[in-house]
Amino acid sequence: MVKYTFHLKPEGSPSESYSYSLDLNNMEEDAPEKVFTPLVREKIRKTLQDLSLSAIRDCQLNRIIQTWTEDIKQGYRFTSLSLNLLIDENIDQLQEDGNQEIPQMIAPDISDIQPQSGVLPPLNFV
Repeated sequence: MVKYTFHLKPEGSPSESYSYSLDLNNMEEDAPEKVFTPLVREKIRKTLQDLSLSAIRDCQLNRIIQTWTEDIKQGYRFTSLSLNLLIDENIDQLQEDGNQEIPQMIAPDISDIQPQSGVLPPLNFV
């Protein structure tokens, strides 16, 4: 069995890197796309999300798997990819309606209101 490692690097942070490894036999090396079942894909996503504390969306996961599969077929044991990661993993599922309560009306205090200057308008409209 041969160990293949994927390194995820967040864009804008060259020093950070998060890794995930797979042990593949000869048959799996020849057809790596069969290794990435939905269960394995979700395990990879969860592990990388937990390590990076960032969201990995479906399109990003597909890009990771595609890049890693191509590298495995070519015999590369280390694959690296730089992605722009989101901080909140469930931001696309957010359903917030906001505060829908109507605020209580506050009656204004008009006891101190008095004209400062000028003349009041006439009360008869002709």
